[in-house]
Amino acid sequence: MGCCGGKRPEAPTDGCPYKVGKRYKVARPLEVWSSESLDGTRLASLRAKKDVVLLVQVSDHSGAHRGYVIPQPAENHPAGWISLEDLRGKSMQSALQRAELPGSWDLKARYSVQNPATLRAGPTLDSDWIGELNAGAEVLLLDFSVTVGDGKARLRALVSAGDKIGWMSPETGVGDHLLEPVNLLSRKVVDLHKQSMRQSSSGGGGVRKSYQQGGNSPWEAGATYRMLERVAVRSTSDLASSELFKVSAGGLVEVQETNNVELQGGWCPVARIIVEEGTEKGKTGWVRCSAKDGHDLMDTRDHKEYEKILEKMRRSIDAELVHVSHDATPAAIQAGIVETQKKLEAKKEEERRRQEELEQQEKEKERQREEQKEKERRKKELTEDTDGPVQQEKPTAPSEKEALRPGLGLADAMHDLEHLDTSGQDDRRPIGDRMEPEEKLECCMCSCGR
Repeated sequence: MGCCGGKRPEAPTDGCPYKVGKRYKVARPLEVWSSESLDGTRLASLRAKKDVVLLVQVSDHSGAHRGYVIPQPAENHPAGWISLEDLRGKSMQSALQRAELPGSWDLKARYSVQNPATLRAGPTLDSDWIGELNAGAEVLLLDFSVTVGDGKARLRALVSAGDKIGWMSPETGVGDHLLEPVNLLSRKVVDLHKQSMRQSSSGGGGVRKSYQQGGNSPWEAGATYRMLERVAVRSTSDLASSELFKVSAGGLVEVQETNNVELQGGWCPVARIIVEEGTEKGKTGWVRCSAKDGHDLMDTRDHKEYEKILEKMRRSIDAELVHVSHDATPAAIQAGIVETQKKLEAKKEEERRRQEELEQQEKEKERQREEQKEKERRKKELTEDTDGPVQQEKPTAPSEKEALRPGLGLADAMHDLEHLDTSGQDDRRPIGDRMEPEEKLECCMCSCGR
């Protein structure tokens, strides 16, 4: 499955009467082409006043507007390029009728999720998983793209949901909406507020009560909000101060300062505002943000959120790793974020491998050191075993005492003999007196035996 529309111009196109995300009926016969230059493969032929297209992208090609569209229903047609204007004689004939059809989408709008949805890092359905969206969650629509598989086109939307940014499908291939088709940043939110008030009074669903006693205020200075009811604007934060005028329900106001004032029974959030549209435009003063029963008088959805998110997205890109132009589309910025993350992960992986190599080298050095120590120890033991007997056989110089030993030994021996003679302790038999023969024996030579 692939992604189309990747060559979208980074700068918005001025002077085009059509808006991205809208559905239009074909005004004259059109050819759908595979390339922006309107050549190559002809993908489809559209009938005037019968066929409907969903405009996904607009570009300025050599001074002429081109549109990347999905003929409806999407599951039966491939996406491709059409010419949004055509010179017929001296007049410029429009390709599409100007009226927007039901089921259109608004960029920079907030929608509520109808069914659980999956967020992915890229437009393709097989890109990395980011997270899941539960039914009832709100998303801010940032950009569009198209993914194509088996010759069928599928609309994909880049959305911001809380702390997550990713791609999801806002509708099915047959055009059924997966997001509630109500822009919560439009004046329709006032109608939804009135409806919830009626339901609340009849025991039905409750109204929004965004402020909790003792908690932080959901309204911030520098943000722009829509008033849900007609509210008195006062000279100071004291709700008993003089009334200057009333701001209309549905009007946009910029919050310049916030505060909490103590009332009987609790605290009430108030804000100093400047009106941005309507008959009260430019007027300023203090208003209460929630009613006595706690329901919201001022909506909590910031109309400057789109710009703030884009700035945050830009800061997520490492300029040393990825280059993204200052006027890049949200889709291009998101692609830069994904590329940055991949390069950072690759860099971390390289550092991890390098660290492992260093650790292995250090272990090898330590092993070699231990091995050398063992060799030296064995060599020392062998040397000691070999040198021991040789040292015993070597003559040593006699000491002074040992040099006098022979003389001392003879004297000791004579003393011992004298002692033995005196004590009679010698075991030898005593020698008798030597006797001299009295006569001389003579022998004859005969046989007498004498």
